[in-house]
Amino acid sequence: MKRLRKNEEIRIPNVRLIDEKGEQFGVVSTDEAKSKAKAAGLDLVEISPNAEPPVCKIMDFGAYIYEKKKLEKRQKLTGKAQTCKEIKFGIRISDHDFEVRLNRSKGFLEKGHPVRVILQFKGREQSHAEIGIKRLEEMKDALEAFGKQEFSPKTQGRSMVTEFRPLSKKK
Repeated sequence: MKRLRKNEEIRIPNVRLIDEKGEQFGVVSTDEAKSKAKAAGLDLVEISPNAEPPVCKIMDFGAYIYEKKKLEKRQKLTGKAQTCKEIKFGIRISDHDFEVRLNRSKGFLEKGHPVRVILQFKGREQSHAEIGIKRLEEMKDALEAFGKQEFSPKTQGRSMVTEFRPLSKKK
């Protein structure tokens, strides 16, 4: 949040004044604006410093900051970015370890996170891509109830990548 100047911090000869009710008062001297704010028991706050002349408003500065922080907090909670979770394994993964990765993926999808599945090849394993595709198909079948596959597996260097998005919760 940018720093707003208030009361004695405003050192400009003339300002465009807006009173506490939100009505335009016009261009007045800064001293006059400060005295009107003091008479109302409120603060003179510089709202738009880049305007010509700068715009100042008579308001309760503490309440203004409180409301602004509350609004930012609410926006932060509602505008939560989705984080993509990654699950990595090789083609020689044991069945139990594969189940663990599968259950982890299910949990992520249930919580609403997209899951990127990366199948890594080591050494000569890359020549057996069909085994990797078979493993990813198993994962796709197991995750069908929790999310849908965004794209078919793509080869990227020494790995195969696919992504799952959670199913929408609308019913």
